[in-house]
Amino acid sequence: MSKSNLIDKLDLEILKLLSRNSKISFSEISNILKVSNTTIHVRIKRLQKLGIIKNFTITIDYDKLGFNYTCYMGVYLDKASKYDEALKELLKIDNITGMDFTTGKSSLFCKIRAIDSNDARQIISKIHKIEGINRTETFFSLEQLLNQKESLLSTITF
Repeated sequence: MSKSNLIDKLDLEILKLLSRNSKISFSEISNILKVSNTTIHVRIKRLQKLGIIKNFTITIDYDKLGFNYTCYMGVYLDKASKYDEALKELLKIDNITGMDFTTGKSSLFCKIRAIDSNDARQIISKIHKIEGINRTETFFSLEQLLNQKESLLSTITF
């Protein structure tokens, strides 16, 4: 991939380190990259100001919290004009942990986490009752094989 106009090689290395561990200290980053602590601080603030770094987050193992069922759901709307209303109601469902506006047959694609099959059924039933949703198509995940944040960064070259 061609280089970005917004970042340079040092910024990219900082992003790689932060994507592996968002709790890494500025001094650890400066030691690894062999630049000053101040430089790292300035670069990270700049990346935040540009909106490239949106927040520093953690990865939660939902299975260990009892959310052992993950499914993906394509949501089909009655009409495109129902999009805003349906989206507003879907956003109220806490078990929906990801959602994309998509092309193709479904208008929205949701990631849903549930405790068990009964919990998943109740969540799906709640979604079916939303005004404007015509139908859904649900795919249960048997095993997550990849949840990689960093790999896309390796495609950027300078």
